[in-house]
Amino acid sequence: MKSGFLYSIVIGVLVLALAFISGCTPKAATPPPVDVAGTIAVQLVSSMLTQTVAAYSPTPIPVTPSITPTIFVTPTETVYVATKRPQVIGDGSSCWNDGPGPTYGYKNLSSHISDAKKVDILGVGSVPGWFIIRNPYNNGMCWISATELEIYSDIDVSVYPVMTPGRR
Repeated sequence: MKSGFLYSIVIGVLVLALAFISGCTPKAATPPPVDVAGTIAVQLVSSMLTQTVAAYSPTPIPVTPSITPTIFVTPTETVYVATKRPQVIGDGSSCWNDGPGPTYGYKNLSSHISDAKKVDILGVGSVPGWFIIRNPYNNGMCWISATELEIYSDIDVSVYPVMTPGRR
């Protein structure tokens, strides 16, 4: 009977040892669940980065010169200014609207400019002996005979444009 008792003890010790050993041994790791969407996303990003790196060119991009603004200076027209303005002479000089004298009609009628009135010359008539002036009464253009104007010696009539009757 002793041997049966001993046999039971040995078996009990073995069972306890096996239980202890099996509790201390590492268990095999359970594989984590597979994240299919994450895996595909990572593979796609990796593929894109690889293609971008492969597309790199060691040739530098040429530098485009910057545009430097250019300042254009528009030449100003030289305006001739006499020291004295011409003056109407005679008694009630006629100033015609469309051309030299009454043969060019009476568009807006003509004006009679009083003696000693100062005027501005706008042009020289294409018909000799006539000037185009600014009418001092209505600021319009009109034709006046050179015989009815006193033009001072400091006035250079060659600087004025030549004007044709009927055109302004």
